[in-house]
Amino acid sequence: SPAVQFTVLNTFRTAHSHALVSASVPALTRRLQEPRDVTSHVRESRRYAGHSHWQNIRHIKAAKDAHKMSETSKHIRLIEAAVKTGGGSTDPKLNRALANAIEGAKRTQVVTNANIEQAIRRGAGLDKPKNFKKLTYEIIMEHGVLLVLDVETSHLSKFGAELKAICKKHTCRIARGGVKEQFQQKGFVRVSSREDGGTLDPDAALEVGIEHGAEDVIEIDGETKMCEFLCDPNDYYSLSKALSSNGYVVAECGVKFIPCVPITVPEEHLDVVGRLCDELEEHSEIVAVHTNIA
Repeated sequence: SPAVQFTVLNTFRTAHSHALVSASVPALTRRLQEPRDVTSHVRESRRYAGHSHWQNIRHIKAAKDAHKMSETSKHIRLIEAAVKTGGGSTDPKLNRALANAIEGAKRTQVVTNANIEQAIRRGAGLDKPKNFKKLTYEIIMEHGVLLVLDVETSHLSKFGAELKAICKKHTCRIARGGVKEQFQQKGFVRVSSREDGGTLDPDAALEVGIEHGAEDVIEIDGETKMCEFLCDPNDYYSLSKALSSNGYVVAECGVKFIPCVPITVPEEHLDVVGRLCDELEEHSEIVAVHTNIA
């Protein structure tokens, strides 16, 4: 009868379910007991910027620009960067990177004490005018290229006019929003070498980075091999300090915009974007230029 058939079918389903659960429990227990490599997700995310033509262009340009700087300018920039990467500490006794930068500047016998003091004040943000503002500008180009600019200016209207002129020259436009949402902010720490002169081992640096909040590491194979660690924006200082304490030379650290979906563009258009980025980076009030190009 239908009632009997229903009872038999229901009994079969119940028994079958118990059998499945009984069979799955040991397997689940084994999986939970198996040791897990908590660093595997970071190891698997290691990327190589050296494989990207665009990244090579930008890093090689940065190296050439650094070479062009005068001896005085170079050491002043290093001192300012040391103060910033040291959390704003202006005391060489507490900021080892600053102490090293000052020592290097004095060794040249070209950089004066006045230059050093001014660089320290600028690095700590003590010499900025009262109407100084930090702003973000957004630019849209052809082929889906997006740019985010970090700007520090005390002449807002003047800077706005200059930026419009640059955009007109390079046939792009200033956006009124919607671009920055295509990026995410990440802390970054760029390591260039070891203090003892040893070879930079990305795997060894990664071990240190993982313990102090590194989420991703990018190996940059340009003229100088470097490693760039990405982390939460609030963790870059502690990560920088940890890497420095373990004998790594921190070339730069801070917060930057990373594209949520990096894009590739035609080779010929890279030159167009590159020329725009060059002019933007040369502007004294533009601190950083971020693009969504892979």
